[in-house]
Amino acid sequence: MKAPITAEAALLQALLGGPSYGLGLITRIRRASRGRLRLGQGTVYPALRALEGKRLVRSWIVNVRGTGRPRTYCELTPKGMGLAQAQREAIAGLFHRERPRTVSRRELAIMSERLEECFELSDFCMQLRSAAQAAGL
Repeated sequence: MKAPITAEAALLQALLGGPSYGLGLITRIRRASRGRLRLGQGTVYPALRALEGKRLVRSWIVNVRGTGRPRTYCELTPKGMGLAQAQREAIAGLFHRERPRTVSRRELAIMSERLEECFELSDFCMQLRSAAQAAGL
C-alpha cells in the first residue's frame, strides 16, 4: 500500500519529538505508526535535505565515538515547528467528531407544527389543481 502521507510530513511530525538523526527518525516513525509506515534511508535522507532547503529543518554533524561514522542530527526550525504543528492540527481535525446536538421538546413541537402546515398547504394545492383540471383550465 502506498504511504498515506509524504515522507516530509512524517519527518516533520517525528521531529516534533525532538532532534534526531536519520535512522533514529526512521525508527521513531515506524514505532509511532505501529509498523504501518516504514520509510527507507533512500527516502528519508533526500526528504531531510529537501526540508533543510525549505528552511524547515537545520542539521549539524556529530562524531560518535566507537561508530567510525559521523551522524547528521536534525531539528525543526521555528518555521518548521509552525508547519508541523499546523499539520498535526489539520490531521487531528479530520477525526474530531462533534456530539450530535439534542433537540429540545419545544424545537420538536415547532418542527411538527411546520410540517402540519406544509401538509395542509400541499393538500390545498392538490385540491386547487384538481378543480382547475375539472374546469378545463
